[in-house]
Amino acid sequence: MNNQKPKTLPPVRFLASWTVAGFSLLTVAVYGSLYLAPFSLDPQNPFWVVLGRFHPLVLHFPIVLILLVTVLFLLALLKPAFVNPLLLRGLLGASMLFSFLAILAGYLLSVSEAYSGPLVSSHFYGALLTGTFVSVTAFLYEGQVRSKKAPTPLFFGFLLLTNASLAYTSHVGGSLTHGESYLSEPLKALLPATTPAKTPEEMLLYGDVLATILETRCANCHNQNKSKGDLLLTSHTALLQAGKSKKKAVIPGDAAGSELLQRVLLPEEDDERMPPDGKPGLTETEISLLHFWVESGASEELRLGQITNDSILAQLEQLMPDILRAQHKIIAEKEAFEAAQRELAELASETGIEIIPDDLANGKYFGMKMKFPPASFGSEELQQFSGYFPYFSRVSLASSDVSDDALFFIGKMSQLRRLVLQKTAITGEGLPYLSDIPALEELNLSFTPLEDGHLLHLLSFPNLKKVYLFGTPISEAVIEALRQHRPEMEIILEEGPFY
Repeated sequence: MNNQKPKTLPPVRFLASWTVAGFSLLTVAVYGSLYLAPFSLDPQNPFWVVLGRFHPLVLHFPIVLILLVTVLFLLALLKPAFVNPLLLRGLLGASMLFSFLAILAGYLLSVSEAYSGPLVSSHFYGALLTGTFVSVTAFLYEGQVRSKKAPTPLFFGFLLLTNASLAYTSHVGGSLTHGESYLSEPLKALLPATTPAKTPEEMLLYGDVLATILETRCANCHNQNKSKGDLLLTSHTALLQAGKSKKKAVIPGDAAGSELLQRVLLPEEDDERMPPDGKPGLTETEISLLHFWVESGASEELRLGQITNDSILAQLEQLMPDILRAQHKIIAEKEAFEAAQRELAELASETGIEIIPDDLANGKYFGMKMKFPPASFGSEELQQFSGYFPYFSRVSLASSDVSDDALFFIGKMSQLRRLVLQKTAITGEGLPYLSDIPALEELNLSFTPLEDGHLLHLLSFPNLKKVYLFGTPISEAVIEALRQHRPEMEIILEEGPFY
């Protein structure tokens, strides 16, 4: 008879095992609490801000660890003796710990710096799911190790859910920082070009090929809202017009006399070259196609099927995948802009303001302005748009309830060019929050209770060109001092525009 007692785990390993299991249950409970937690911490509290800003420093650890755990378990399926269970338990425990720290820091970051919006919510709840799944995965593995059983389908199911949730949360996090197409756009470029609605023979040389090239290379500086040198390159009609130089961009049948061809062929160091230094110019193939089109009469109706020049046809065939991808990108950007516009319109209707595309920003950014009579609109309402702050280029909060505290949030609008704060309670104390906005060119502070000392903060604004100060108590001495130290900054003692 065998009287040998069953083996038990050594005390240290037993304690470690129950510690991992207990911590996994604790983290799941905390995640459940965070799901119901309010986003209402004091945004000015520096303690929470400091802790929250550890989020981007910590979050990379769980991402790497979770992926490493997954790879090791897949290797263990092929060769069980290849991976040590003790190593897997350690990596799972570390994944759980760093996920917990990253989620807590992310929560503190969002509430202390007043981040909100659909992307912020999706990222946060995705992180909670990822943390929950990795904790459950660790708990299941501990049970299997203690019972000396092989990993079950349930365990692998939660491991799969962990990776899926991690991928989603990472995508949303990247979208928050770099835009919604941050991860998806490079993948689209790897895919084969989609088949156009037209056959190649039916495609127009100008409308389908050259117009796409000009849109991607030149339209940023030569559009209806920003026409450098009074030159428009956004339509066939505009191309046949003269710009500020009095020379026509395109002269049908005369490539040598066409201003557009002359400028793109200039050396890179020439100040008259298009595009200017630092921006990618047209390729030799693109210039060759443009030259052929002009010399052929610059017709808007010329189809690829009508071209008999073998060299041009070969160039078109080589360039076509890039043209199709560029067309796809233009359409995708337009659709994304329209989707954001619909979401912003819904938010605007709830807060009593108006959101419209900014005509001066080539349709890539939005403008925000108060309706009249103005509704109640202060810092709390402004924070609801925080997920879209990088997409505002013009903001008018005239006659609103915003105060200097609200400038903390407006300072996060990195693309802001024009800001109107007429008839608000701004004293200027919060102006330093705006000094880091690189694009801010115009600031309207008319009819506000500005204080002399606070107005001097404008000296640190890098690109500010216009300031409206009508109806403010600012002394003439301070205005004169600003003019002397910043002669390029125009100080206007008029009420100025409301938008």
